[in-house]
Amino acid sequence: MSPHELLGSIENLTVEFPRRRSLGDLRPAPFTAVDHATLDLRPGEITGLVGESGSGKSTVARALLRLVPFSGRATVCGFEVGALPMPAPLAYRRAVQAVFQDPIQALNPRHTVAEIVGEPLLIQVDSDAATRRDRVVATLQSVGLDESFLQRTTRELSGGQRQRVAIARAIIVEPSLLLLDEALSALDVTTAASVARLLHGLLRPDSAMLFIGHDLAMVRQLCDRVHVMREGRIVESGTAEQVCGAPQHEYTQLLIESIPRLLGAETV
Repeated sequence: MSPHELLGSIENLTVEFPRRRSLGDLRPAPFTAVDHATLDLRPGEITGLVGESGSGKSTVARALLRLVPFSGRATVCGFEVGALPMPAPLAYRRAVQAVFQDPIQALNPRHTVAEIVGEPLLIQVDSDAATRRDRVVATLQSVGLDESFLQRTTRELSGGQRQRVAIARAIIVEPSLLLLDEALSALDVTTAASVARLLHGLLRPDSAMLFIGHDLAMVRQLCDRVHVMREGRIVESGTAEQVCGAPQHEYTQLLIESIPRLLGAETV
């Protein structure tokens, strides 16, 4: 893939949810969670999507995962996302994977790490047991975990280790796009920085990541480009240094002012 070729293009993406009916309004107007969002995803880059809780950023991820209907256009990894059935077919789910905020809810506590990480191979890749095991071990090693974790359950892991397992499960099928929805929010500062360094090292020249969060300090360290969302709209876009170092929109300025540790932050 050429560095100038887009991996994903989102144009005027809009997501609306119906409101509950009331006696005085039998047909209330729908709630607009995402309002004509437009952004590009470039290979070899991590794109940040930031804003307060309820700004619509996680709904963008849900739309790209084909979990909610939307209007507008989204082309990702050669797929016209809006034309895909719900749930999305295996080919798309292999190309686009996600890591969420809470690994405790995302990972089955009764399964071993080997079962959790190897499950996508059973579903999406035709391989024998020995090949699957070798690939699980190699993937765990890529996220900083060794073979001793294979037979452990998530109850035996720390928060950072659980999130590394969640990342391993997502990347084992070598997706082209990795969606990280508040993937570092539940971790302490030191562990989050360690996992951020890991994510940066996992990025391939032909892949991309969409990092969704609210911590502009982390976004500045991790991302190449940043989009700021407020009430469903993207209000500012640019490189991480432009948005975080010299914000133009009043809302972005307020976000930065609310995070004192952004100033002088070390790079990942």
